[in-house]
Amino acid sequence: MRVLMVTTTPPYLPTHDRARLAPASLLAHLAARHALAVVTLDARAETPAQRAWAATLGVRTMRAPAGRLRHPLRSAPAEGLTALAAAVRRAAAEWRPDLVHLDGALLAPLATELPVPVVLACRESGVRRARQGRRRARRPHEWMRAQLDERIELEWERRWLPAAAACVVGSEADRRTLAERVPFDRIEVIPPGIDAQLYGFRRGGERGRLVFAGHLAWPAHRDAARRLATDVLPRVRRVLPRAELLIAGAGAGSALRALTASPGVRVAGATPDLRPTLWSATVALVPAEAAPGVDAALLESMALGTPVVAARSCLAGLDDILPGQHVLAAETDAETAAAIELVMREPVVAATLAASARQMIERRYTWAAVARCYESLWARVADTRPAAVAA
Repeated sequence: MRVLMVTTTPPYLPTHDRARLAPASLLAHLAARHALAVVTLDARAETPAQRAWAATLGVRTMRAPAGRLRHPLRSAPAEGLTALAAAVRRAAAEWRPDLVHLDGALLAPLATELPVPVVLACRESGVRRARQGRRRARRPHEWMRAQLDERIELEWERRWLPAAAACVVGSEADRRTLAERVPFDRIEVIPPGIDAQLYGFRRGGERGRLVFAGHLAWPAHRDAARRLATDVLPRVRRVLPRAELLIAGAGAGSALRALTASPGVRVAGATPDLRPTLWSATVALVPAEAAPGVDAALLESMALGTPVVAARSCLAGLDDILPGQHVLAAETDAETAAAIELVMREPVVAATLAASARQMIERRYTWAAVARCYESLWARVADTRPAAVAA
């Protein structure tokens, strides 16, 4: 099969940049079985090795000038998407693919300009993400921003996504939301992936260490960190006095750093590789406030062998992860503290959770498994292309 992949960031491995990781992992697993080419936006910060990575797989890369893809206040393509569309049309005419794979919902308008079937890897519904943000808004300006985001995403999904032959999302919850605007049978659920070798299973960790890893510039994640430090950790320390909380991530401002005055709290900055931090933990925490954007960190903890205590809302995008079997579910401060204490005081419980979680990762969430799902979808979509197009 001849597949033209379009990405917003140049793909290469190894990387901890999740925007690059998905397309790069698909290329790494499928380039040996298919003829693949990539059109991407130019990124001048790449090293020569990164720029040459796709070529080592036999994948040709074509580049378009970088620019803004969507206007910030309305659902209209911007100049960057116009330039990318021209590059994609040239590549399609030259490469003559059986199928085009668009990596990201912002690329959806390209589907209207291509003469071959298109698979659009949305991964999540932007509308669902915006609605989550609106429900979690604590301040008027946050609510208004989320309300505007929802209107923009609604119009974008309604106007552009139906042009794709198939839209890929990561969960049934995203599928149900997207089905308000896209035919249900054209929405495919394929979970996020993880490199099971890079995130190797290793039981251990610093005794008594709790870790919350998030994007600390996000208000919801700052609220999560604050609740864990001021409400949950003191409950745990009343029973286990040596317990400590490590808050890790980019964007920790002075308000969060002030939490280090509380007993047992440490705040670490951004790190390109979270593995050592998660390996060091006895428990990884994913509270309800952190629900937007935590799938990757949750899967990483499970793969590494670190038991997870998470709110049920944070599992909504991971349909195969079962509370009580792969993670412990907790909502309130008291429930979260009790779950932490259970894992820290019962080694058998911790080991059983870690082993079950790793088994699920290997069965459903490795990039090899995810690539097989995309390969099957590509074959189905390319096989159903209209006869006029095939000619």
